[in-house]
Amino acid sequence: MKILECEKLTKVYDAFKGAQAVRALNNVSFKVYEGEFIGIMGPSGSGKTTLLNILSGLDNGTSGNIFINNKNILKLKKDDLALFRRRNLGFIFQDFNLLDSLTIRENIGFPLTVDKVSPNLIDNKVDDLLNFLELKDIGNSYPYNVSGGQKQRTAVARALVSEPKIIFADEPTGNLDSKSSKNIMSIFTKINEERKATILMVTHDPFAASFCKKVIFIKDGQIEFEINSNGNRKEFFDKIIDSQAAIGGKY
Repeated sequence: MKILECEKLTKVYDAFKGAQAVRALNNVSFKVYEGEFIGIMGPSGSGKTTLLNILSGLDNGTSGNIFINNKNILKLKKDDLALFRRRNLGFIFQDFNLLDSLTIRENIGFPLTVDKVSPNLIDNKVDDLLNFLELKDIGNSYPYNVSGGQKQRTAVARALVSEPKIIFADEPTGNLDSKSSKNIMSIFTKINEERKATILMVTHDPFAASFCKKVIFIKDGQIEFEINSNGNRKEFFDKIIDSQAAIGGKY
């Protein structure tokens, strides 16, 4: 089933104080289907972060359409978009974005608390995710008392708690060491395969991208090509490296 459709999306940043207008995205079109795990890669300045921000409702496009679960989010009013994002989209950021005043379990349940879900249901969902992501032992700890990898696993649990249609991840391994990065990407694979989560991830890291099932490469605001995994992560990693060399630019 189709979850997201990006249709001829263009983003132009208007000229400011004499500078020329910048076309960050140019007529970008692609589709995301239920259960896919897709990486978005490209050189610095290619438009990949702009694309993710618009797809997730954090920014507006200049023209085009974005359909998520058959709803055009670019046509939604501000309040309706905020509600749609909270109930349909999950977010995982490089900087974790956890609330230090809340415990790990409270951070995970926070989206449901905002949505006024019953405390019993929140507790059940949070307990399930604490077990699933092996966070049970730190559930009552605060973010400043746990490791970076545990913070990111908490962020993954928070993204999952509302059972979103799609999860957007922005450089999720950017602040992690190599061991924690591998653990987090293994968790992404786990939630994709066992929870059937649909994931769209921006990354500059070929190692992280090798866990995806497909990688879309963009350059100068346009999709250049995409590559698909055959299930062998080492071979896919090598293919990603070759693709980066082919597309050029600084990552």
